[in-house]
Amino acid sequence: MTEILHFTGFIQGVTYKTYLNENLSRISLDVFDVNKERGYGLIKSPTTEIAYSKWVSPKRSKSYPFPRIYNTYNSSKKITIIPVIKDEGKDGDIDKIQYSTISWMNLLNIYIVLAYYETAKKSTKKSHINKNRLSNQKFSDDFVKFQISEILAYHQSALHWNKNLFEERFTQTFEKALDSYDSISNQSGVITHSREGSDKYLYKIREQFDEFKNISLKGSQRASKREALTSHKLEYLTDGLKATFSIENYLGGIYYLTPDEIIFENNMYVIQESKNTSTGSLPKLPDIKDGLFKLILFSNLDSLILNGQEVLFFTKLKLTGNNVVGSIIFPDASAEELEYFLVTNIKIFNTNQKLVIKKLALEAQNNHKLKIEVSGNL
Repeated sequence: MTEILHFTGFIQGVTYKTYLNENLSRISLDVFDVNKERGYGLIKSPTTEIAYSKWVSPKRSKSYPFPRIYNTYNSSKKITIIPVIKDEGKDGDIDKIQYSTISWMNLLNIYIVLAYYETAKKSTKKSHINKNRLSNQKFSDDFVKFQISEILAYHQSALHWNKNLFEERFTQTFEKALDSYDSISNQSGVITHSREGSDKYLYKIREQFDEFKNISLKGSQRASKREALTSHKLEYLTDGLKATFSIENYLGGIYYLTPDEIIFENNMYVIQESKNTSTGSLPKLPDIKDGLFKLILFSNLDSLILNGQEVLFFTKLKLTGNNVVGSIIFPDASAEELEYFLVTNIKIFNTNQKLVIKKLALEAQNNHKLKIEVSGNL
């Protein structure tokens, strides 16, 4: 069994500037429809505006929401719309929101908008014809828009909003979602997962919010153990150990997170996210943004403790691809070294990839405790 390290850390506040973010299109709240708009953008009201991103599943590995949130990160006020539960039908998966997701958003000052699916249809995919599978799931738009209008007028922190949201409205929203799936099942003829398991989950949350944290933490620890035992040849090349983090902030909250891997070198721990492509020279932009977003929190840790001792650390995004000659690490590399690296790989990277690499150099230079490596995957 691969060893899993357990770190504790303290985070005072988060400062980070993104350089790969895209221009956000604006839409008025009056005409905003969560089911029709793209995955991220700006919502404007008569007096202010807010950046939004949305998830298509509460499970991060399916929804892949972090690149979308990354695109909104430089905005002064940010929301992210997350379904509390997604049931794909009895023959598919059922995913529920995890406490670690709430942790990420609390620490990054991102307001959570809870959503639930109001309508869905039986899947018409060939492979699903004789199966209980749902598709075309749509959020309750009014429910989402009401919360957005509240947040637009809300003047306290995202942490304060999220805390109240989960203490006062979460179980009610979850019950709405379960009732909605009962209705979807009746209308579509698709059998959904037994409500009994979800009712038990909800009961634990209602009775003891700490138990919800424990369920989610155990889930993320199991996931990290599964990842540790899996070979990720296509997704990324792993170099190190698995670890879980219990991060505390100045308000006394404890938040649980799991990075890709930890490497110990030169008496220092490297918190690393790794992205590899087996088909190109540089991982795709959403993969790069996903890795960077995950490192925002870790790069802002004020201290890191292992077995009662404070340890030295930095964070690193490792990007590997085909046929890349040599390697470069930002911000260590000089402007001349960057130019030499690009000239050496003049036929390997296209114009857009060269621009991405230059922006990565800026991101590493302007954010503390962050390194970014670009190299070949041999």
